[in-house]
Amino acid sequence: MASGPADRPEIVVRSTFAVATVVFGLLGFVTREGRFFVAAGVVGIVWTLWDVVWGRMIEPASAWVFRMLTEGAGGAPPNIRPTLDDTIRLLESHLESGASQRVKVQAAIRLEEIYRTVRKDPSRARAVVRRVRELCPEAPELQDLGWTDDQ
Repeated sequence: MASGPADRPEIVVRSTFAVATVVFGLLGFVTREGRFFVAAGVVGIVWTLWDVVWGRMIEPASAWVFRMLTEGAGGAPPNIRPTLDDTIRLLESHLESGASQRVKVQAAIRLEEIYRTVRKDPSRARAVVRRVRELCPEAPELQDLGWTDDQ
């Protein structure tokens, strides 16, 4: 569906003020009443003020708000995705902190998988398994994984 001039608010308001100015001016000429000339002058002033307010304030502000909502503050969006090193640091901090047993076991599972599959470092993966077994020897999650002591 094509948009026309009637879809733009500034054109609709400007056209309304223009028609009102002309109508009041013609009524003033036809009836020779001064109040219609005053009304035509007031509407003409409002028409001019509308153009200034729209062009200097409303249009730039609405464009800025639209840009902020659709594109952000400008430039490329910040990279907020954690890197693999950030993830490893976070998981290791869970093992070192006073986190719950469940959190430590889940962190160890993720770390072991990262070291084994992504970093291709089986010795560090085994060290994580040994460490979590020392920290949480009674954790049922460790039994379900099938991690053996020689791993």
